[in-house]
Amino acid sequence: MMPSPVQGKHPRTTPLSPAIPDGTDHLSSLPVEMTEEILRRLSLDDAVRTSALAKPWRYRWAECPGFKLVFVAEDPPAAVDAVLAGYACNVSYAQLDVAPESNGKVDGWIRALAAKGIRCLVLCFTLVLSMRWLPVPASLFSCRELTSLLLKSCEIPALRSSSDGFPNLLALELDDVNFWENGQKTFEALIARSPLLRSLRIMFPSINGEDDGGNYSEWTIRAPNLRILSMGAWQDCGWRLDDLPLIEEACIHLEGNELPRILPALTRVENLSVEITGDTILERLSYFMNLKCLSFHTIFTKSSTLLSMFCILRNAPNVEGLHITVLHENEESIEVNMELPNAQGTVGLFSRLNHFCLKGIMGHTNELQFIKFLMSKATVLEEIEIYVHDDSPMSIEVVSDELSQYKKASLQAGIIVNRYVDYNNIDETDDDEEP
Repeated sequence: MMPSPVQGKHPRTTPLSPAIPDGTDHLSSLPVEMTEEILRRLSLDDAVRTSALAKPWRYRWAECPGFKLVFVAEDPPAAVDAVLAGYACNVSYAQLDVAPESNGKVDGWIRALAAKGIRCLVLCFTLVLSMRWLPVPASLFSCRELTSLLLKSCEIPALRSSSDGFPNLLALELDDVNFWENGQKTFEALIARSPLLRSLRIMFPSINGEDDGGNYSEWTIRAPNLRILSMGAWQDCGWRLDDLPLIEEACIHLEGNELPRILPALTRVENLSVEITGDTILERLSYFMNLKCLSFHTIFTKSSTLLSMFCILRNAPNVEGLHITVLHENEESIEVNMELPNAQGTVGLFSRLNHFCLKGIMGHTNELQFIKFLMSKATVLEEIEIYVHDDSPMSIEVVSDELSQYKKASLQAGIIVNRYVDYNNIDETDDDEEP
């Protein structure tokens, strides 16, 4: 699996501090290799402070290859300038947490990193509620050696037609970013000009000029070497996927209407996570022959979501692990009678399933019917995990008794029933209550 750009993020949370006033001479005899290994294990501010330990250590950090440059928002801009100017090696990893008052310095910092062959860059902007997204300088596109890039809470500039993009980029992560008007074309071009891209994560983007009424411009992600894909959005951004011949893993958490455009390109995945909440019913999908692990986040009280879930299950004959998290709408949902597939449509369904996990059930008829149906079909099932929602009117004991009465196609299948607490929906007023 390709690493996310944020993996290996340095834990430093305090600003750069001045050098310590005293030193010890006995440190001067350490071999260069040992000195560099010590420096690489230190945070940035501690590494800079080693200049005061002894004369041979003075500016040794600046000549230590592979050092991670991590700057927090509280760092004085002058200190960042000094470190970037003083570091003499190529930069393998840099993280810039940018405070609003330092926005004017970002262009110079990126240019300095580009000159040092920056390979992995994490660029996060601190937003103030009254401010818009801060723009990333166009100098970002001069970082041609980048192999990993994470951008968070910022605005993506337009890509010039003469730009080559990122020819060496392997991993790209965009979190809460905004594209200028018609920016989806910028993103389309950016991906197309990153021919080696293997991992792409884009979460909750927005595009100037688009609205919530479905008036979007369609655009296509073309990444023939992509292996890992994560997509999440609050609205339909108009995206499509070109064929992804090497795709192995995908996490698609969208509103639902985009799924008919997205899923056909993912039929080669081995691991798939899908959120199904919209009213669009999936049908006529291709087979997911490589799919081994399948996860759903869905609503069990809507017929459209249940039918879409069965559509994927019918077309995934080799699934061995099935994990479902039940989502609950704020308003009280009207329970529907689940339309189970007819006998003809269930041939081979769950034939290789050995592990099933269902989280967050309330004890609704649809949830229990689905469990009963699955248990009656899965002939090699070994383990069933059921997590009863903390707000469910049914106790764990009642659910356990109910499940024990269901016929099991696999006699060796063990059933585990536990409590499930949805921490995302805990009311803030409960913070002071006793556990």
